[in-house]
Amino acid sequence: MQTDLENEQKEQGVDIHPLKKGKRILVFLADLFVHFILSFLFFNIAVAPIGKAITNFNAKNADHIAYTAEMYEHYYKSNVLLKDDTFEEYDVTAGLEYSYRCFLSYYVIDSEETIDTKYPQYGHKAENEMVSHFYKDIRNNPDSYVEMFNKYNDTDKYFTLDEGTKTYTLKTAYKTELYAYFDPKDEMGETGKGYYNTILKSVYSPLMAEVMKDIEINDLSFEGEKHTFKECKSMITSIEDYYMKLMTISAYISHFISWLGYFLIFPLINKSRQTLGMLVMKIERVNFFTLNHCSRPAYLINAFYWLFASLIGVMFLPSILAPFNTLFTFRFLIYGTVFSSVLALASLIFLLVNQYNRSLIDFLSNNLYLSESEMNELYRARGYNI
Repeated sequence: MQTDLENEQKEQGVDIHPLKKGKRILVFLADLFVHFILSFLFFNIAVAPIGKAITNFNAKNADHIAYTAEMYEHYYKSNVLLKDDTFEEYDVTAGLEYSYRCFLSYYVIDSEETIDTKYPQYGHKAENEMVSHFYKDIRNNPDSYVEMFNKYNDTDKYFTLDEGTKTYTLKTAYKTELYAYFDPKDEMGETGKGYYNTILKSVYSPLMAEVMKDIEINDLSFEGEKHTFKECKSMITSIEDYYMKLMTISAYISHFISWLGYFLIFPLINKSRQTLGMLVMKIERVNFFTLNHCSRPAYLINAFYWLFASLIGVMFLPSILAPFNTLFTFRFLIYGTVFSSVLALASLIFLLVNQYNRSLIDFLSNNLYLSESEMNELYRARGYNI
């Protein structure tokens, strides 16, 4: 049985060629791109700033900074982390790195006096063995200290335990290689660098992870602090949840406004039912069976599809206001992007195998895409002067 399209071509004496696959895909991608740009602009220029103003974002952000500083202060007061003038006070990564150097100096240098005057904290000072201090002096649990240390020292056995005093010493062979690290007049060799990195990864870092896990579970408080560690952590989490909700809601509102203008209002007010991308590329949309422009009710099916299919970039809308690595923590934005990606992929696969180069939504809404020149040929065949 011949299709209505083929019948139309025979009756009108004109060959109608659907838009080529490559160009149809280009139209599809152009609509997605333009919609994303509009959503991105709406998000950053209007929706998110208004949302911040309405929800008193600045005050909450100031509270977040204050609670974070207070939380980190518990690390310093407990001597879990050591301070140094060479890095920002609340840079935990730098604090851990500096604390490791102090920790190692406790075992490498026999005297309390430092070898390097640039780093007066180095040396065999009790506070430099922060893991021992935490379990023995703060938690009053030396057995846990020994248990944890043995657990992570068991593989390479860099340290030896004195059962009587429940203290550890670094074996002489390792001390000799590592001593050069703390001597400004010497340079550590490759063997020493290997020991330095291995002790960091296999002993110190796991021990510190255990200490911080203990603090998060069992809490930590000091006289003079307004809140305990867990109270600070809870309030920080609450503010971060608020921020995540603000970014998520703002992103979906921006997406909806953009969809409303680009995929609904603009195509409905022009008889060709063209999006802006189609207008620029001189592409027209017609009914597959009648080869007439789509009616408004028929186009609504297409518009509804794009409400979901254009979500593909929604998770990237907050990329200016939020660090890029945090974008993958916005769960509900990720859900939108993944769902949209599945729809888009299904449409493109359908387009590639379809005889008339129609996407899945074109098929469901009985649409066919024609170039402007093909449309003009059709009009001429119907007796219009073009």
